[in-house]
Amino acid sequence: MTLIRAVAIGFLAGGAGALIFDPRGEGLDHLRLALLMGLLVGQLLTVPVSLLGGAVWALPRKEGAIRLYDFSLGSLLMALGVLVVTQSQAVVTWLSTEPTPGGVGDPDGEISIAGLAGLSGYLMVFVGLALLANGVWTSTRKDGLRPTAEASQD
Repeated sequence: MTLIRAVAIGFLAGGAGALIFDPRGEGLDHLRLALLMGLLVGQLLTVPVSLLGGAVWALPRKEGAIRLYDFSLGSLLMALGVLVVTQSQAVVTWLSTEPTPGGVGDPDGEISIAGLAGLSGYLMVFVGLALLANGVWTSTRKDGLRPTAEASQD
């Protein structure tokens, strides 16, 4: 589970890469495409680093395990994944129009970038669901996150 948490943190940290690219043209559609390209580059850098950090973090230790908040991390990741999926679908729809929008060099290459961003968004939703499922599973166990309320003896 630690590796899944590390991947989630890498996906979220990759969002900072969305600020890297400048739009090639004017308008919301060019901005959307630039943000998706930056997100992919950011995730290409942060996800492997976070996986390596998660692998080191998952090594057995003597002290107790550090517990991250699966509910908040999973919910945030799912929301960002849904946002990425919807924006990538909007970019693909925009690039599929005839004639080709101005300011776009290779529409097929840009469509593949938007498709990869959509796959990344679907993976983010899947990892977020896994974190939420783990949070629900661990909170319903006897020694889970929430203590069970015992009946009062008064």
